[in-house]
Amino acid sequence: MYIEFRTRRLKRCYLERREREAAWGKVIARKYVQAVNLLKAVEHPSHLRQFRSFNYHRLKADREGQHALDLGERERLIFTVRKERGSVTARTEEVSTTHYDP
Repeated sequence: MYIEFRTRRLKRCYLERREREAAWGKVIARKYVQAVNLLKAVEHPSHLRQFRSFNYHRLKADREGQHALDLGERERLIFTVRKERGSVTARTEEVSTTHYDP
């Protein structure tokens, strides 16, 4: 898939180690890069199901139309998918840490 980033910060976090580690710490920063690289490597979101460590899932309710990859126990990468003229683009929307109850 092609990758787009909703914000310049998300793109900087992908490209710059210090930026992502300052934002989320070393473990989540590493998983973020792995998740974006995984999105780049697959042709369709359904192919993400085979990578169980990321627990790919579609979101529901007010997040209908969005997808998620788990980065840690409480963190997940939320993205949307757009299909146009035979190509698929994943757009990273955010790294959420607020979904799961404490």
